[in-house]
Amino acid sequence: MTSHFEIHTATKAQLRTELLSSGLGEKFANDTEKFLDPARKESWELSRFLIASRVFGLLKTDCSQDFMSLELSEIEVLTRNHQGRGIPPAVFIENQQIPWTFSLSHAGDNYALAICRQPQFRPGVDLVNTSTFTLAALQMWFTPEEREYLANHDERAAGTLWALKEAVYKSVNHGEPFRPRQIEILPEGRKLICRVRGIQVHFDEAVIRFIEKDCLLAAILTKQNSFSNSDEDYFDNKTSSHSLNDASHELIMH
Repeated sequence: MTSHFEIHTATKAQLRTELLSSGLGEKFANDTEKFLDPARKESWELSRFLIASRVFGLLKTDCSQDFMSLELSEIEVLTRNHQGRGIPPAVFIENQQIPWTFSLSHAGDNYALAICRQPQFRPGVDLVNTSTFTLAALQMWFTPEEREYLANHDERAAGTLWALKEAVYKSVNHGEPFRPRQIEILPEGRKLICRVRGIQVHFDEAVIRFIEKDCLLAAILTKQNSFSNSDEDYFDNKTSSHSLNDASHELIMH
């Protein structure tokens, strides 16, 4: 099956080197004066550069006549609205938004970007360090059913469920706050079942893999028109589920 989205990963060191080589450090450092923490400032710069550089590479690879003369400096990335709130990344070229959807995550020294070129789909991606999960944290973040499942599994399983929760939230939310226990992820046999506010949600695609020993990536894709803004039918009430491949199944059941 052909994938509807692609995932790009990079380390902080790789992005620093690429940004330095591009000569566009000042461009991507724009608006960082609002961050007092140097680490947040750097994350802002590198995240925006990751998006712009990967979009630039994809457009050039397509060899479209529309973008043959395109320069990386011409790509603008918007990740906050006029009120300063974070939004799903949007990319503009000559003030025209390209009809792709994006999701971004970083954890420690690792960054991940999910890109879908079909606007009817919306990706969600998250990175977690699986060694940071504790039993105390489980009481706050997971539902009783998830805690029952995790009682017989290690921190990798907890990290997998948490990363999937974050990825689902990024894919389906419309600006509401993240409430982890409203999103429930449970393996049932060889399938992964997701319920949001008790309603089962369909994944068009799902990816789960470790990019380093303790750094796990989870990404999912849903159709944008499956969700509305009303409380009653906010989430698509489907009864289908997503089958995991063998490698992903082993991660979540480990």
